[in-house]
Formats: sequence, structure tokens, C-alpha cells
Amino acid sequence: MAFQFCDRMIHQYRSQGYVIFRQILPASLISDLRRSTARVHDLARQKSGPQAQRLQPIRSCLNDSEMKAFQDYMNLPALVDAVQNVLTARHKLGNGSADRAGLLLEPAEMPWCTSWHRDIRESSDVPDMEEFRRVNVDPLWFNQINCPLYEDNCTWYVPGSYLRPFDLPGETEAAGAMPHFDAAVSFEERERRGLEYCQGMPGAVRASMDAGDFMLYHPNAWHLGNYLPGRKRVTIHDWAPMPELVDWYQRWSQVRQRKAAEGKK
Repeated sequence: MAFQFCDRMIHQYRSQGYVIFRQILPASLISDLRRSTARVHDLARQKSGPQAQRLQPIRSCLNDSEMKAFQDYMNLPALVDAVQNVLTARHKLGNGSADRAGLLLEPAEMPWCTSWHRDIRESSDVPDMEEFRRVNVDPLWFNQINCPLYEDNCTWYVPGSYLRPFDLPGETEAAGAMPHFDAAVSFEERERRGLEYCQGMPGAVRASMDAGDFMLYHPNAWHLGNYLPGRKRVTIHDWAPMPELVDWYQRWSQVRQRKAAEGKK
């Protein structure tokens, strides 16, 4: 069934912090994107080793012919309209280019799980604390995108958690229970420990997606990725900012760079 936008998607995003547009990419575009990303696992592993789980930015790794499919993806009318219906007409997929876009990949050898985290918190050297407290609970500010080209069940998310700066009882404990993976731990035990860690976060849901789905989510909610070798993953990872958000990230980067320089003195 062809994708159809409905108003409940706006409500879900604003109340829960995420929404998935099911089957919004046409099969022909999925095919083009798969062909364009046929080399990315090799490229990522050459660059970062067999456990590499990300290749970013893709523009630095793919040729012009391969990048054409990404331009078609970014200009897909149904996708552009859906994102702007949930956000505003001033939000641009990829900020109008693929310069920041990356690809999320499966590791080659062993299961791996990231920690439960919120991308930016009040303790993250934000440019202005009062401003951050205001914009962080505004659903029209921070956002990220996952768009899988193959079935992807890696992302876990705590709905609604972006709306509160504090952590609920059990969340900090659950996030801190990150499993340790030393050389003596078997493949299956790593797999089991990662899954238990994901399930241990109160209120967490698994964002199960198929090829051609598109997840728009607030990155300052609790979330993580849990990865298994052998389960092919090529998922576009990007954002859809408005100009004010681009400016905010630039100011935040300047603050972090200044504090890092001060720390070296």
C-alpha cells in the first residue's frame, strides 16, 4: 500500500518524540540506493576495522554517480512533504545536501550494543542553559533520521522522554548497566546481554522497520542501537534542520571547542 500521511503522525511525533513513515520510499528508489551503497561495508571496515558500525559523511566516500540516488531520496516529494508536515516548511532534509549524512552498518564479527544515551543534556556545555531548556522540549527543534534500506530492528527508544530534562526512577540505573564484552564472552552471550540491556530500560520500545521506512525522532530522548553481524544493515542517518537549529549547533560546537582548548592549557 502506498504511503499516506495522516494527522495522527503529527500527534505521535509531538507527544512521543518519534514517528515512522511506513513504506514511504518507492521500491525503485530502494533499489537505486542499494546499488549505490554496495561498497560501503568494505569502505567502513577499511577505515575503522571489522566492527565499524558507521560511515560518515558518505559524500567523502561515494562517487558522483553513487550520490545521485541520495539526491533523489532527499528530493522525494512524498518524503519532503511528510517531514515538513510534521515539522515546518522551513525544515530541510539534510539541510539541503548530503554533506552530513551517514550510513549505519552492522559489525562484521561480534554483536555490539551502544549505551543508552541522550545526545545532548544540560551538562553538555550548551551555549545558553535557559535557551536549551526551552528548545529541548520544543518538537520543532532537535531531530534525527533513520531510513533503512534493509530490515532494521536495531534502534530502541523511550517514547516521550525528550519532554523531561530529568530521568525517571530506574532510567539512570538501566543506562548504567551497560554489559562488558571481553574476549572470553561468546557470540551468543554477547547477543543475549545486549538484548537484556535494551529491555532493561523502563518504557523502551523497539523501532522495528522494513526497507523503505523512515523514522523521524528527537535525539535527546533515551535511545540506543543494538547490532548483530549477519543481519545486513544499511540505514541512512541524517537530520532535517531549520536555520535556527543549524545556528544552534554551530554555537554549541564553538563552546565545546573553546572549553577543550582551555582544558589543554
